[in-house]
Amino acid sequence: MGEKQVLKRFEVALDISRSIANRAFTVVEGDTGNELHITLTDNGVPVDLSGCRVLAIFSKSTGTSSQDSGIEEGGITLGGENGNEVTISLFNTSFAPGMVECELQVYSGTEYSTLVTSAKFNFSCRRGILNGETVQATSDYPVLIGLMAETEKAAAAAYAAAAATGQYAHAYRHGAQGEDPLSPADIGAAEKVHGHSVEELGAAAAEHGHMPEEVGAEAAKLALTDTVVAAADWTEDTAYANYPYRAAVAVEGVTANMTADVIFAVAEAAAGIYAPVNETYAGGIYLYAAEQPAADITVPRILIWR
Repeated sequence: MGEKQVLKRFEVALDISRSIANRAFTVVEGDTGNELHITLTDNGVPVDLSGCRVLAIFSKSTGTSSQDSGIEEGGITLGGENGNEVTISLFNTSFAPGMVECELQVYSGTEYSTLVTSAKFNFSCRRGILNGETVQATSDYPVLIGLMAETEKAAAAAYAAAAATGQYAHAYRHGAQGEDPLSPADIGAAEKVHGHSVEELGAAAAEHGHMPEEVGAEAAKLALTDTVVAAADWTEDTAYANYPYRAAVAVEGVTANMTADVIFAVAEAAAGIYAPVNETYAGGIYLYAAEQPAADITVPRILIWR
C-alpha cells in the first residue's frame, strides 16, 4: 500500500482583536484528512507564537471539544516564516453535522500565565452520501431481471408442452377441483397457512442485539451521565495558569490518546468557573476550574471518543 495522503487544506485568516471574512468551506462527517491552515494576526500584524501553547476550541451540534499544541498528538503545530501560522490536523471528533464555530486560545508568558482568545470563525459539516443508513446498490440487478424474464418464458413453454401431451389433464385430475384431489400432506408439503419459529429457520429473534465485539466492531465512544464531581476532588494544579484547580474523574478503559467532550449543566456553564478544555489520562479525564468549587457538581453528560 502507498504512503501518500490526500488532504483537504483550508486557508483561514484570523485576528485576535477583530473578525475577518473568510471564504466559506464545508467538511464531511467522519473525514480524517482535513487540515486547517490559520494565519494569526493582531490588527493585521503577525502574532509570533514562538514558545506559546495554542488550543483550538470547537463548538458543534454535539457539544464542545478541543485540540492542543502542547500535548503529544494534539493535532496542532506552530510555525511559519513569521511564527504566526497554526496548522490543525482536524480530528473527526472536532466537528459534527451542522455549523461548527472555532476560536484559538493562546497561552504565553511564564508558565503560560497569559491568555488571549482570538476572534471566532466558522465552517459547516455535512453528512456523506455513504453512511450507516445507505443501502448499497448492485450492478447485477439488470442481469437478475433478465434471468427472471428468461425463467418465466421457459415455464410458459413447459406448461404449453405439458398441455399438448395430456400431462396438464392428469395434473388437473389431482388438483383442488379434480376428481382425485391431493392434500399437502399427501405430497409432503406444508399447509398453505402455516408458521415457523425462529429456531426452526435458524434465524435471530425479531428483537435482539449484538455487542460491538460480536460483530468485529469497536464502540465509537464511552458515554457517562450524571457524573458527580465532589468539591473535595479539586486540587491545585499548574497545567493552566488561568485554571489552577484540577479534578480527576476516573473512567475505566480511557487512555491518554482519547478525546473527551464534557457537557456541564447550565448553572456550571454560566458560572464561568470551569475550563472549556479537558485532558484524558490512563484511567480517566481531568477537569479544570478557575477557582476551588464550593460544592459538589453533577456533570450531565461526558462523551469519550476512542
